[in-house]
Amino acid sequence: MARDLTLEPQLAVDDIQGDILVGLLKQHEHLMFFQIVDKQRFRNFLQTLSLTSAQECLAQRAFVDKKKAEGSSRLFPAPGLNLAFTFEGLSELGATNFDTTSVQAFANGMDKSQQALNDVPSAQWRILRPSGALHGVFIVTGATHEEVVDVVSLRLSPASDNGWKLLHTEVGQVRPAPTNGHEHFGYADGVSQPGVRGIVAANTPLTPTLPGAEDSQGQQGQDLLWPGEFVFGYASQNPNAASFTEKGPDAVPPAPFMNNGAFLVFRRLAQLVPEFNHSVKAASASINTAGNPSSPNLFGAQLVGRWKSGAPLINAPTADDLDFAEDTAVTNAFEFGDDRTGLKCPFAAHIRKAYPRDDVLGNTTPTDTESDKAEAFTQTHRMLRRGIAFGPELTEQEALSGHSSDDKKRGLLFKCYVTSIEDQFEFVQKTWCNNQNFVQPESGIDPIIGQSPNPTNPFLGAVPASKNIADKQTVDLRSFVHLEGGAYFFAPSISAIKSL
Repeated sequence: MARDLTLEPQLAVDDIQGDILVGLLKQHEHLMFFQIVDKQRFRNFLQTLSLTSAQECLAQRAFVDKKKAEGSSRLFPAPGLNLAFTFEGLSELGATNFDTTSVQAFANGMDKSQQALNDVPSAQWRILRPSGALHGVFIVTGATHEEVVDVVSLRLSPASDNGWKLLHTEVGQVRPAPTNGHEHFGYADGVSQPGVRGIVAANTPLTPTLPGAEDSQGQQGQDLLWPGEFVFGYASQNPNAASFTEKGPDAVPPAPFMNNGAFLVFRRLAQLVPEFNHSVKAASASINTAGNPSSPNLFGAQLVGRWKSGAPLINAPTADDLDFAEDTAVTNAFEFGDDRTGLKCPFAAHIRKAYPRDDVLGNTTPTDTESDKAEAFTQTHRMLRRGIAFGPELTEQEALSGHSSDDKKRGLLFKCYVTSIEDQFEFVQKTWCNNQNFVQPESGIDPIIGQSPNPTNPFLGAVPASKNIADKQTVDLRSFVHLEGGAYFFAPSISAIKSL
């Protein structure tokens, strides 16, 4: 049955900030964390501040896609500016006169979730230690570093005249070709973004259904979700539904001005790249048993659930297959129903922990009905991720020594947009990624982003070539991704910002 766009909501793309539903087009990004020092000047500044809408992002992307189709490979100008506030920032502007019961994590701040998330104490954070002074963040993007600086100069300066003070800046950049779009461990990042239901103009969906995909999908395997999962004021998913396609209740904001806005989670995640590579090499050698040959590339793919190309283990269990790599139509065309015992993709693999699709908790022989219900529940915990890499490329000296240089920090500036920090970001991190018994008992924590107080953690599921479950080995691994600071924000609609 063809997709019926008349059942999907009209999205206010001219009012929703561009980074939320579309994503600011970027090669470079500055996250400028600020404090409001003069409320009246800052309010006056907001009245004339030019922010990038989702509509502008769509136009930029359509132009770039057109030029690519014509054979152009050059970078085109794509200046972007968005804005989000902490709870303290909204309080400073008098915009927190609402019941915070349903948004307690946002009101409390990320540091108060430290124990629940197994994060390092905020006193040990490298950036954004809680002080009450952090009021917001400007998200500035462009095709080049110079373009980002130009946006800052033309739209944000001078800071003092506009009532704000810069506290800290994080600089991110897309890694160079051919690893652009990959994080520093080398794996394709952000491959499995959800599609979003809704139209942006008459008969024009935000996420179109492409040839070969089902009517409930964008690309093949990219399920379409109701927009209330990611922006307030629209229908959301139903966690108790028989199918993920069923529409749930509207995502009602805690206050009217929060309509067409979303919560933003930011985390600076440092990656120990040479240490990770050394550990992957050593572990693969330790499990290289007769009849089940391993290799660093294969073991690394087991940890992530995908090869560095983006090809999923489900479709390429023992060797990379570029037919399923990123930017192909079928890179997400899989479920876990054909791998209920984790023979192909370990239960603790990052992509299976962070997005378990149709896996059923504690059940390796579910019925189709149970599997469909589990997937419907899974889709209520999705996020729109907008991260970018930071730091220099790995040096030859670091690669040879197996140790990161103290002066060469690198990692991921993680960002995601949700309408519930507790039920989306925190749930995924705490209940799935950090839980050694999810999705099946004693699987181990997510070896990529899982957080644990233990120095090492078991990873169950090595040697996927074997068809015998008893052959799967457990390897103890340390953590190679460390939280260095973060914060919770709210990104209002453009009209709401001007009303502050």
